Amino acid sequence: MKFEVVTPIDGFEKEIEFELSKLDDFFFMIKGVETGETIRLMNFGALKSLEFELPEDFVSKLEIERIEDISIFYIFVLQTTTSDSSMNIFAPLIMNNKSMKMGQIHLDLEELGLDSLNDILPKF
Repeated sequence: MKFEVVTPIDGFEKEIEFELSKLDDFFFMIKGVETGETIRLMNFGALKSLEFELPEDFVSKLEIERIEDISIFYIFVLQTTTSDSSMNIFAPLIMNNKSMKMGQIHLDLEELGLDSLNDILPKF
């Protein structure tokens, strides 16, 4: 399934369309139609889910009418050494399976009640 990018994906800002492939029940992959670059994804339901609200402008851009129409994924970076692998749970990808539009949202730690994590996260 191909999805049009309507809000940029970090590191893939020039990509305008991705094709989604299912690897198994938990893992998926998207491949840039223009560049051929791939991103591994983990299904939102595979881990303990965060509860968050989508901003109205984001909902509008993805043309979201019903929560049942969307899929949520975490970007998963797989490394040779498993313990070096990582996942960005605070910037998930949202895909509208009805409108075939997608985008990345950056969650606010304070709004999630997780602002104390800022004290332990590395500063870059």
